[in-house]
Amino acid sequence: MAKASKKKAKKERRERRFEPASTNNPMLVKIIGAIGAAAMGAGAYGQFAPGMRAPAGDPIKYAAWILAAGALVLGAAIWMGTSGEPALRVGDGGVGSEKGGLRRLPWWAIEKIGFVDGAVRVVGTDDGGVAMTILASLASQPQAAAWIVKEARTRVPNVVDVPEDVELPEPNKNAGQVLPLEPPQIVGRRCAASNKMIAYEPDARVCPRCERVYHKLHVPEECECGAMLTHLQPHAKKDESGDGAKPKAEASEEANG
Repeated sequence: MAKASKKKAKKERRERRFEPASTNNPMLVKIIGAIGAAAMGAGAYGQFAPGMRAPAGDPIKYAAWILAAGALVLGAAIWMGTSGEPALRVGDGGVGSEKGGLRRLPWWAIEKIGFVDGAVRVVGTDDGGVAMTILASLASQPQAAAWIVKEARTRVPNVVDVPEDVELPEPNKNAGQVLPLEPPQIVGRRCAASNKMIAYEPDARVCPRCERVYHKLHVPEECECGAMLTHLQPHAKKDESGDGAKPKAEASEEANG
């Protein structure tokens, strides 16, 4: 006979990837790009079309210069239409930046999230313990900024120092590219409560909000992020099944009649 109860499937970890937008006027970029493309077309025609006729003729005077100038103008339009800022990621793994390779600030390692000079500023340490700062500008990364604050207020509200009067856009559920995340690296990390090394994955318990790791024997009732962890404590399953010792409060009530 099959077991009546089945283990719940683990929640899939995800994050959103946000590409930066140019801060230049889009219409100006389009006009400059159109001029450059037209100049390239005219220059290419003047340079190569005469040689394709019968009899072949000489290229039109200055056609090569027009072609080169058009290429430069088009290149300038492309440069103006892009941003030099890195793509940002926000999700279960924390806040990440793709500048010089992908680096993340896990939620549990974020020290402060503030608002400075028109940008959401995230300060903390990455997975390797190296200090790191990530900026999400409202001009180029409005949705990334909105999602950082939204997720942080849910996961690690104690580190959020963004004034309520800051006009952040409403987080759009369709914004960014949703990407799957691998399970967090647990083995080799230390318990946040006892500093004990996690040698085996089954010995670990992970906070569902900030992903702070605890050894199964040292899980506190409440995580540093504010999440309740009583369901992760060793006695939780015994109490639910009725096989374990009764909670102290209940035992005390029975003793007092």
